[in-house]
Amino acid sequence: MKVDQLHLETPLIESLALGRRLSQRVWLKMEALQPCGSFKARGMGFACQRYLAHGRERLVTSSGGNAGLAVAYAGRQLGVPVTVVVPDSTSDRARQLLRDEAAEVVVFGQSWQEAHEHAQTLLEADSAYLHPFDDPVIWEGHASLISEVLASGLEPEAIVLSVGGGGLLCGVAMGLQKAGWSNATLVTAETAGADSFYQTVQAGELVELERISSVATSLGAKKVARQALEVSRRLKVVPHSPTITASSSNPPAEPPLHSRTRASRCCKKLRISF
Repeated sequence: MKVDQLHLETPLIESLALGRRLSQRVWLKMEALQPCGSFKARGMGFACQRYLAHGRERLVTSSGGNAGLAVAYAGRQLGVPVTVVVPDSTSDRARQLLRDEAAEVVVFGQSWQEAHEHAQTLLEADSAYLHPFDDPVIWEGHASLISEVLASGLEPEAIVLSVGGGGLLCGVAMGLQKAGWSNATLVTAETAGADSFYQTVQAGELVELERISSVATSLGAKKVARQALEVSRRLKVVPHSPTITASSSNPPAEPPLHSRTRASRCCKKLRISF
C-alpha cells in the first residue's frame, strides 16, 4: 500500500490558561490527535516506510506502550505483518489495542529489556526491527514536529517535552538544528521512578536505573539513548524530575534552584509544549 505519510500535521493551539499562569505565551502541539494517540506515529511511521522501501517485508518491535502501538498502526496501514513483543507487565488493554491493529502480540519476560532481547531472536532476513527510541531514522521522523512549528511562523524560545528513552528529545534536537534554532531551551520532564535522563545529565554520563518504579511502567527506560546525553551537552537543556512517588503524601519538590533560574531566564517569551 502506497502512503505518503502516516502521521497527521497536528494543530498548534495557544493556551491562554497556561499563558496567564506563566506570564508568557504558550502553545500546545496536539499530538494526542495522531491516529495511534501519540507523537510516536511520526518516527515509527517514517521508519517503517524507510525500512520497507529498502526491501524489508515484516516489522518487529518490543514495546507495550505507544511505540508498539505506532508500529502496529503503521503495519496495518502499509499492509505488512507486525510482531510486537511485550513484557508480562503489559496491561490487557494495551495488548488488545495492539491486536486491534492486527499485530501479533508475543508476551515474554518481566521487563522491557527482556522483551527487547527476545525480539532480536525473532528477526529474519526480511525483517526490520523498530527500536522504541534509539534509532536515528526514528529521530528523523520525530523532527517533523519542528518542521511544522517552523511552517506556522512561530519561533519558540523554549520547548517543554517529556523524556522516556530520549527518542522525542533527539528528534526535536534534530529538527531544531535543521531550523537553525539551536538557541532554544529544551525543558524535559520525566515521571518519578523513571528519571534516567535527569540522573544521566546530573552525572554527566549514561546512568542505568536499577528498575522502573514509576506507576507509569510504559513511559520510562532504565537507560536513555546515548544521543540524548549528547543533546544535553550540545543544546540548552533543563531536565526536571519530580522527587516523589505516587503513594507519597508529601508535596512535589521544586527543581534545583539553578535549573529554575536557567529556565526562567531563557524562557520569558514563548514556550511550546509537546
